Amino acid sequence: MKARGYRWNDGADGRPKSWWTEVGDDESDAKLAFLPSEIYQRDVEIRVQRLTALDRFEA
Repeated sequence: MKARGYRWNDGADGRPKSWWTEVGDDESDAKLAFLPSEIYQRDVEIRVQRLTALDRFEA
């Protein structure tokens, strides 16, 4: 996962322990297809959090 650009979150910040990455809208379908077929090798529910610039830089 690290070689594909994912980062590990250890859960210390309250978010789930998980690998995560940021992608643009144009890449999201490919990433969502990659995980079940290549990593989990089964159907899984993948948590997706969509951020806008307003969400990201909200004071």
